[in-house]
Amino acid sequence: MIFEDKLKNREYERIWQEYCGFLDLDMEQYMKIQKRLLEEQMHLWCNCPLGKKILNGKKPETLEDFRKMVPLTTYEDYADVLLLKKEDMLPDKPIIWIQTTWEGGKHPIKAAPYTKGMLQTYKTNVLACMILSTSTEKGKFDIEIGDTFLYALAPLPYTTGLIPLALTDEVNVEFLPHVEDAVKMSFSERNKKGFKMGMKKGIDFFFGLGSVAYYVSLSVAKMSEGSKGSLLKKVFSMSPTMLLRYIKAKQTCKKEKRDLKPKDLFKLKGFVCAGTDNRCYKDDLEDLWGVRPIEVFSGTEPSCIGIETWTRNGLYFFPDTCFYEFIPEKEMERNLADPSYQPQTVLMDEVVPGEVYEIALTVLKGGAFARYRVGDMYR
Repeated sequence: MIFEDKLKNREYERIWQEYCGFLDLDMEQYMKIQKRLLEEQMHLWCNCPLGKKILNGKKPETLEDFRKMVPLTTYEDYADVLLLKKEDMLPDKPIIWIQTTWEGGKHPIKAAPYTKGMLQTYKTNVLACMILSTSTEKGKFDIEIGDTFLYALAPLPYTTGLIPLALTDEVNVEFLPHVEDAVKMSFSERNKKGFKMGMKKGIDFFFGLGSVAYYVSLSVAKMSEGSKGSLLKKVFSMSPTMLLRYIKAKQTCKKEKRDLKPKDLFKLKGFVCAGTDNRCYKDDLEDLWGVRPIEVFSGTEPSCIGIETWTRNGLYFFPDTCFYEFIPEKEMERNLADPSYQPQTVLMDEVVPGEVYEIALTVLKGGAFARYRVGDMYR
């Protein structure tokens, strides 16, 4: 049964438990899932040519062996295999390849394989993000069939291009503009078209990178600019509901002597932002839209791994995407002073509140990356 069928049947408790039940796990339950999935991944990864290459003859038998024998890795350890897409060397067959820029690397891009298991987990966790973006308390959410999404995402082969695929497989939602049209447009064209369609149909959800979402949001002010003829054209293209909002918004902005803001026209159900720069834009985006964005942590190599809840107070890591290890700040400093030193890690149940850590990830469900240093820091 897909997500849409559960919505039609009003199985709201079942939906919450299936997609957001991980929030109720205690640490013992959480770690049990982590270790079970790592054990499955360990057998796949250690027995494939890529794993054997990195292990250099070592054969871990236990999870403790795995953490001792597998070195902490970076993309350079995988580049010769992944950039040439040598699928026969990987733990599992990729269904799709995702890419991003490789800043400071030996090649312009990084490529990452996604297996069937990874894509299924990604789909489930993207739906969890959608649910939690509308949530105001445990068990409460607001999603309807036919909801509209403002398209501010980079298309495939970038990881955000998976979001429309993940959602449309499970529920009938409408992207503004439609994905098949959006991928053929420039960023500016997508912007204009998306807001134009939004003025007819409204906008229920907005997913985007923090900086991109901010740039897109500022463009709304331009909707109130232009010649008399162009403004009349915009007015006649609106639905009656949006027309009333537009007239009221113009009166409010004139009275308050300010530019038009998205919140004057649109009532978002959910607002999701990704990216390491989110903290720089959250306050401004909340002012512009009247809704504080919920933060998600996603990356090309690890996929979607973390989400905030209705409290907007820190990330919860999905237990089934990656196995998480944390490098304490002192270990990082020692490694910087001596690159040959292999930093020690702690697990989720060993982190100390308030301390700073670098994260290292082992991608589960047949992923290629083991004990991988993404480069992200957490407190």
